[in-house]
Order: sequence, then C-alpha cells, then structure tokens
Amino acid sequence: MDIDVFKADIQKCIDHIHEDLTQIRTGRATPELVEEVMVNAYETMAPIKNYASISAVDAKTLSIQPWDKSILENISKAINVANMGLSPMIEGDRVLVKIPDLTEERRKEYVKLMKDRVEDGRIAVRQVRQKYMQEIDELQKNGLSEDEADRTRVEIEKVVKETNQQIEEIREEKEKDLLTI
Repeated sequence: MDIDVFKADIQKCIDHIHEDLTQIRTGRATPELVEEVMVNAYETMAPIKNYASISAVDAKTLSIQPWDKSILENISKAINVANMGLSPMIEGDRVLVKIPDLTEERRKEYVKLMKDRVEDGRIAVRQVRQKYMQEIDELQKNGLSEDEADRTRVEIEKVVKETNQQIEEIREEKEKDLLTI
C-alpha cells in the first residue's frame, strides 16, 4: 500500500472542505461567493465563472464582467434565483452585486451551516481512513507482515490526526470570520 496515495486522498477531503466553506459568505465580497452560481446561457447551465470574470471592487461589492455582454440579464437573474440574499444590478457592461451586512441571526445560521460542512469533511476523512485500513487487512491476509501492517496503520493514524487538527483550524478561522462584524 502506498501511503502517498492515502495522503493525496486525504488532501482531496481538505480541499473539498475549503471549497465548501468559501461558498458561505462572511459579509465580505469575495468572488467565490458567486462563481459557482449556475447561469442559463446558450441553452446550457454552467457556473458564472465559465462566462465572466469576477472581482471584488471593495469589501462590499463584486463586479461580474461577462465576456459576452448579451448574457448580463441571465447572470443577474441567476444570482437572484440562487436565493443568497444578494441583489445584483446591471451597470453598463457588468453586473454589480452589493453584499449586505449580515444580521446576528444570519451569522449564527452560517456558523451552523459551516459546522455541518466541516463535519461532512471529517466523515469523508474517516471513510478514507476506513477504506485504507480495510486494504491493509486484505494485504495482511495475502502475505503482508504484521510489523509492516502495524507501521502502515500507525502512519495512517498519524496523518488522520494531523488532518483533523488542520480541519479544526480551518473551522476556527471560518467561525471567527463569520462572527466578526
């Protein structure tokens, strides 16, 4: 069994958690808030990031400039339909999205959502761990020495422990961002 493959699978879990958490807004304008919003253009559904460049004008405003100006309305409509509490406005050849301040109640909802997504990430890590532990058991039945199996299990547990600490740091940072006014 290759421990590097295990580490790569664990890294995918961490990357997924990061990606999930960037979708939760913190009151600051970041392109990640809207880049995955699905837009109906050219008889196809695709994320905004496939049709436009997205940038933060300031801490409370996003600018979305589509490469084809004919889909401005589609982008604006998609953001409204996404029900994210954002209000897009078409201004010239771009869509401006004002990010409203979060209420205390909304912040708490986002913290709860963030914790759920972090827990999903922890579950994914446990599933990857379980898969590789079962693989070690199979290899041991087929001739892998007990010492080698134990060394590999210890290495896996070490990586999982480090990963869980990393996930906890990610959670704490995001929670701090969400609760900071």
